[in-house]
Amino acid sequence: MRKRELPDLNDPAIMRLILRLALPSVAGLSINAINQVVDAFFVSHYALSAMAGVTLSIPCFMLVGAIGHGLGITASTEIGRALGRGNANNATRAASLALALAIIFGIIVATLIFLFHVPILHILGASGDAFGEAAIYMRILGACAILVLLQIVCDFIAIGEGNSRFSMYTLIGSFGLNMTLDPILIFGFDMGVAGAAWATVISQVAALCAYIYYFRIRLGRVHPAVSALRQLKWRPALYPFAKLGIPASSTTILASVCFAILMQAANVHGTEDELAGLAISLRIVLLAILPIIGFCLGAQPILSYAAGAHNQNRFDAVFKGIVLYCTGFSLSCALIAFLFGDLLITAFVDRAELVEFGGHLLDILAIQIACIGIYQPMVSRFQAANNARHAAMVSMAPQGYIQIPLAILLPMAVGFDGIVMAPALAAVLTTLLAGFLTFSGIRSLPIKELSS
Repeated sequence: MRKRELPDLNDPAIMRLILRLALPSVAGLSINAINQVVDAFFVSHYALSAMAGVTLSIPCFMLVGAIGHGLGITASTEIGRALGRGNANNATRAASLALALAIIFGIIVATLIFLFHVPILHILGASGDAFGEAAIYMRILGACAILVLLQIVCDFIAIGEGNSRFSMYTLIGSFGLNMTLDPILIFGFDMGVAGAAWATVISQVAALCAYIYYFRIRLGRVHPAVSALRQLKWRPALYPFAKLGIPASSTTILASVCFAILMQAANVHGTEDELAGLAISLRIVLLAILPIIGFCLGAQPILSYAAGAHNQNRFDAVFKGIVLYCTGFSLSCALIAFLFGDLLITAFVDRAELVEFGGHLLDILAIQIACIGIYQPMVSRFQAANNARHAAMVSMAPQGYIQIPLAILLPMAVGFDGIVMAPALAAVLTTLLAGFLTFSGIRSLPIKELSS
């Protein structure tokens, strides 16, 4: 009976179905963005050095997220395509394999962060009080990398089978717990950044408990189990994770490298206060970017299902709907960031010079916000169509091979402004690339080859 409550991925009312699946995913990732903003709010009120320290540790945890994103996007795509072909067993095997890989990689990553967090922070340019704060934060969250990976993969599994609503409820509950614990641990117990880290860990444990319940009583279509791993033919089973997962992970890995370059430039060209202003501006940008990514993730199972069913017309109709919603949202958010940047910054700091500085950075970053709603749906199209080459070309561009050279050169040429000009210009160039790749081949999408 519970299974019947799940949405039909072949529902002819396409726009209604997109909203039904995508909006909970938007809510979920928006909660994630708000969670990071709330963390930044409490940490910044504890000490600016703590805010700078947490920001310096971001590249390392982006690497953890990269692995989870690669495993999750592959699992979600494979689940959607398998369900489109009417093969629930293959969907279960893909989910089980993704969870097993998350455990393996989680152990490896936790070990590496624990052993090498000090030299990593030196490479990132951490110094003074910010170094000490970052080291504390990294040790705690690094040791719990396996929790992060499992939560990310579980979210993608629920989204991939069309149950983005449960993912939303889980993230909302996790956020509520984290938001409650943040002030208690940071200020009440005077734990500072350690309190922020432990609040995150506890909320992740709670989210995983929710997913254990979800899978145990079979609320969804997919039921991960150890027994499913015994049925795998390992080489063909791992192939999709290499073909789609490695490019998806590489995207975030490159973003981490690029972020590290930008942080180094910020340490060279700016003060600790300006670094804190940059950190606040980037957190606000996340409030606009993550809902767009969430919308694409939530709607992608419909694309994958249509691809698995070889339904070209439905595939194209779903894609157009995703583009319509994402573009409208990103342009609206960009306008808000440009017009009301100063007001947004005042939620975190009340020092006039920091408010003015952060608002100025948001004026430039608004360009990045405007562009992501255009090119991100095209990435989802390529992934659902099993076009790993084009998906990699577009997804690795805005924070990878296009932005990294800009991140090195622009701060040298124009100073601190170059740090935010790099992602803005990279987003513009990525949009042009994505548009060319999409519309040059939109009439010859190889749907019939997707089941191979």
